[in-house]
Amino acid sequence: MKRIQLFLCAAFLFAVYPSRTAAQAPSKARAATPVAMTECEGVNNCATWTFLGSQGNGQWPSGDTANLSVERYDSTSVVIRRADSTGPSAGLTAVYTGTRRGDRVGGEFTSSWPGHWDNKSGNWYATVEAPISPPSVMHFCAANCFTVRWDRGRYVNATGFDWNPEFHSVWTVESFTRESVVLHRTDTGKFPLTAVYRGQISKEGNRLINATWNGEPNNFKLSWGSALSATPGSNEERDRGKAPQQQVVVVRPGPVVCFPWFFGVVCE
Repeated sequence: MKRIQLFLCAAFLFAVYPSRTAAQAPSKARAATPVAMTECEGVNNCATWTFLGSQGNGQWPSGDTANLSVERYDSTSVVIRRADSTGPSAGLTAVYTGTRRGDRVGGEFTSSWPGHWDNKSGNWYATVEAPISPPSVMHFCAANCFTVRWDRGRYVNATGFDWNPEFHSVWTVESFTRESVVLHRTDTGKFPLTAVYRGQISKEGNRLINATWNGEPNNFKLSWGSALSATPGSNEERDRGKAPQQQVVVVRPGPVVCFPWFFGVVCE
């Protein structure tokens, strides 16, 4: 009987006061990762490293291409693994460790290349490109032009159309980096629409280039920042600068009238 009472008491206490260890276990924080960096080993041996999450790609002027994997990237230290897949140094592997100070990284690497060397050390340094935040306002122009504004983690249209009063456009951002912009658009109203826009950010950092619409190349315009005014923010703004069509007057010939004039005849 005492055992049953002890068991019921323990069960009651567990239900009312659950394990603090389970309740307070912190969730594993997602590791920060760089977006892009210019990495150098010496004076004339610099590469462009770009990342999407913890995986990245390295490109060297020599033609070497490497797969990159971020093991650590915090406010003070960096660990990145490299495996060359194509180019003159295919098969080379290396581990880069370094110290980070703002947008500067520096440290040592150790590399191995079968048939060439087992362990080779050297110094490396890099300049990290700051992450790009989605702009607060963008202008879009295709068959129609309108403005979208950032609102609670997504874009919504800030201008509309008289012929479609129920028009509502929502754009969600899958990625917004210099190398990869992916936007998902959903429209409701008279003409429902879904679209996926992809491209890269221009070197000026103010418009979309190499744009595709649902996987197909398209010449629509999307701009922001210093290039905002280069793309109309509405159909009215687009049409405002257009010259009115010139009226063409057609003159139909009438009957010819002739009359004497001094020593001759004039007809009109």
